Amino acid sequence: MTINSIFLMVLTGLQLGAIYALIALGLTLIFGTLGVVNFAHGALYLIAAYCAVFAAQSLGFGLAIVLVPIILFIFGIAMERGLIRFFYQRPHTDQILVTFGIAIVVEEVLKWMFGANNIPFALPSWGAGQVLFYGLGANVPAAIPGIRVPMPFLEGFAFFPAWRLLLIIVTAVTIFALFALLQFTRFGLVLRAGMRDPEMLRFLGVNVTIRFSILFGIGAMIAGIAGVFGGPVTQVSPTVGMALLVPSFLVVVIGGMGSMLGALVAALLLGMASSFTTGFAAAVGDPTAKMALTALQQIVVYLVAVVVLLIRPRGLFGKKGIFE
Repeated sequence: MTINSIFLMVLTGLQLGAIYALIALGLTLIFGTLGVVNFAHGALYLIAAYCAVFAAQSLGFGLAIVLVPIILFIFGIAMERGLIRFFYQRPHTDQILVTFGIAIVVEEVLKWMFGANNIPFALPSWGAGQVLFYGLGANVPAAIPGIRVPMPFLEGFAFFPAWRLLLIIVTAVTIFALFALLQFTRFGLVLRAGMRDPEMLRFLGVNVTIRFSILFGIGAMIAGIAGVFGGPVTQVSPTVGMALLVPSFLVVVIGGMGSMLGALVAALLLGMASSFTTGFAAAVGDPTAKMALTALQQIVVYLVAVVVLLIRPRGLFGKKGIFE
């Protein structure tokens, strides 16, 4: 296995981890602040992906990038005000049942409206193509199109899809913006105080309720960003939301319930594990061994979860008393 193939597997792992991270961030943000286990978060991703497809077709991809997260933000606030707020003090089992029910309803409605097959989600012209990474002394033909990025340790040159690289960058910017919002703004300060003692803030005249609604909307907006940029990668069909929810929820559990840092580390861990399993399977010459590794790629996420939780039952960064 060459250094080039390892480099591409790392990029693929980052791209897989980016999708898991965007969905898991919304999950852990809502749970860590509001104490709500939101199994409808995969449905929010699904709604965003469908909205992005039709917005891109009718208004252009640029406007879809702006409009879809705003639509999901509004949808998230309406969902929190209309239903979720009634379950804040209810057991987590009740929260799981009602949000899982929402996810099933959304999936079935979309099947009824658009069918069960994939809907094409074409990339914009500015997002298509490849990024070319080249090593020192590499002779790159001038006729090869695309962005060129020097990587001194590479041998020759390697290609990576531009849109998948953009997904990694957008995820990093989103994570930084969310961290800055929670750590360096008055809004974030009030939220963190409200997590500890919401009644005291109400006595001081702070409207905690509306801030919690906005926070739920922000979690939904992150799912909207994931739907816009992840839709062309994962494809758009009614089952994709549930397919992504399961590994994303495992990311939250592996990282530690309510821990944003844990969710990010776990997303990278699962993304890398899945990418390297696929890469090793592709490099194996024996067809039987290749088939076995390909099958292992489907369950590697769960194997990682088992190992981590056996060593750290509360997750990598989980704290005592959370979800116990």
